[in-house]
Amino acid sequence: MDVVIVGAGQAGAWVARSLRQEGHEGRITLLGREPHAPYERPPLSKGVLSGAEAHPPVLLTPQQCEALRVDFRPGVEVTGIDRAGRQVRCADGSVAAYGKLVLATGGRPRMLSCPGVDLPGVHVLRTIEDSRAIASKLVPGHRLLVIGGGWIGLEIAATARKQQVDVTVLEAGPRLCARSVPPQLSDFLLAKHRKEGVDVRLSTTVTSIGAGRERALAVQLSGVAQEFDAVVVGIGLVLDTGLAEACGLEVRDGIVVDPSGRSSDPDIYAVGDVANQPNSWAGGRLRFESWANAQNQAIAVGKAIAGGEVVYDEIPWFWSDQYDLNLQVLGIPSNDLAGIVRGSVDQGAFSVFQVAEDGLRSVIAVNAPRDIKVAKRWLKQGTCPPPSVLADVSVRLDKL
Repeated sequence: MDVVIVGAGQAGAWVARSLRQEGHEGRITLLGREPHAPYERPPLSKGVLSGAEAHPPVLLTPQQCEALRVDFRPGVEVTGIDRAGRQVRCADGSVAAYGKLVLATGGRPRMLSCPGVDLPGVHVLRTIEDSRAIASKLVPGHRLLVIGGGWIGLEIAATARKQQVDVTVLEAGPRLCARSVPPQLSDFLLAKHRKEGVDVRLSTTVTSIGAGRERALAVQLSGVAQEFDAVVVGIGLVLDTGLAEACGLEVRDGIVVDPSGRSSDPDIYAVGDVANQPNSWAGGRLRFESWANAQNQAIAVGKAIAGGEVVYDEIPWFWSDQYDLNLQVLGIPSNDLAGIVRGSVDQGAFSVFQVAEDGLRSVIAVNAPRDIKVAKRWLKQGTCPPPSVLADVSVRLDKL
């Protein structure tokens, strides 16, 4: 049985690896839009952006593709899926026949709708080229505007500040990372970035971007033009579901799949950012954009295609590195649950445990990775110590 994988990012590469690890002997074709071998994206906003890393880690080198018998085709744009003929069509006129098809198409950066977003100096961050283009603007004394106060925007801001760049962050909403963490953590992030010298402005939007006089760009903020050397837009993804929609798959906030990753067509799977899958920890369906989900979900899909009985139902987890902080979020944080704080918020080493009547719901850890490891065991076991124990730093949680 031949397997075609559309999308050569984290998820697509791991499907190919998992298939071979599970003993699949058929042909594997991996089609990637970018001209590069599959690579990890998290360093693009950190190590690659700062210049500390020349290239992010590669997930499938040419040598590995040869050893695993993966037909990797870079720089290929897939234009359509023929479900009846069981093949995909590519922009270069080629076709690839499949027995099973995997869509790991991810998404593209969402762009502002205001005038001037197409000017040189306005950037997004999704690819190696994007990261390098932004890095060239991170010169001490330059002024950078980051539009979007989510994880990607804050990571870019932190990296730029380390390069002694003057950074302004605009967030259209009333707080930072509002979709991911409760207000308590938003306040902590706001205070940290302001302490590091970032000009964070909440409930603020851009009306237009034009050419500047002294610097490259003039940005209209609340009716006043301010000039910057570069602008980075980090306001989320537009999911790449066009192929799925055009061929008639069920799409609803991503490609709808079952616990094994199968779409409404049992011969087509979806993985990674673009897949909307049942998740018991979320209490329903979940489409989750994270490095860990892309990898683990892809491994599960590889096993399922190879003939295994697979139910993917991982606890949502992601992390972010900013300045001297490592933030990890486990579970689905709620804005309505009070958090039990363990450690010192002022010293930047603490965890927030959210506990409901039915048990532990989520843990947000700042420079406290051990708490995440212990909490993951508790979530899987359905247990949790009482709040007084969670808050008592003299008690070693790993000994409970």
